[in-house]
Amino acid sequence: MRINARDFRCLSWLLEMGSAYENDLAIVLDPAMRTSRDAARAVVRRWKQADLVRADGLLANRGRIVRLTQNGARLVGEVERGAVEPVTAAVHAAEAARTRLLLELRPPVAGLPVVGWVSGQRWRVENESAVSAGARVPDGVAWLADGSSAAVRVERVFRGMPAVITGAVDLLRRFPRVIYAVPEMSDGLSGLVEMALAEAVGQLRADGSRPGTATFVRIPDRLVPDRRAPDRLAPGSGAPPERVLV
Repeated sequence: MRINARDFRCLSWLLEMGSAYENDLAIVLDPAMRTSRDAARAVVRRWKQADLVRADGLLANRGRIVRLTQNGARLVGEVERGAVEPVTAAVHAAEAARTRLLLELRPPVAGLPVVGWVSGQRWRVENESAVSAGARVPDGVAWLADGSSAAVRVERVFRGMPAVITGAVDLLRRFPRVIYAVPEMSDGLSGLVEMALAEAVGQLRADGSRPGTATFVRIPDRLVPDRRAPDRLAPGSGAPPERVLV
């Protein structure tokens, strides 16, 4: 097997994001979205044969989760890497990866296109002193066309109102924009998260602070379109309307 430039670029993207849903890799392989999901699966099979990735099924409505093996990580530059964690630990990272693709493809956030991305892992390393002081680590930071940044936080399981409020207060204090994303399949969770964000905004204003702008989006069950509609997101993913809460 030979690795081409497109393979290397996509495997490097996987290293940065940690994991991704197999269907979503069609967008990473071809941002113009001319690559079908079947073609993306064929590429993943080729990577698996070379022991560069693992692809594990878990959620019926999401597809397989693809992660780098130790060999795959070494190929794209990470020399030291421990054993691959259970697939359940990779779900959150895959949802964050889908959120990144959604934000890069959908109508611009607050009218500003996403022009860059910093993964949560890289942000943690680059802000070690802040993290040591108790700063919450976002799941990613989107850089917008005007040079500003937006922290991105994925909420999959409700951790209790106090925990969500505390995290939101910290992020809204540190970033000019914070984007909260919740999977569509998580019934009832979106309302709880919105309530927590509203409470966090109220606390900051009561303290005399100026909170960042909180935006709420839903992560669709399917992001990659049918081959018959290559110029759009998948039906129902039309970039779910965002809700600006502040």
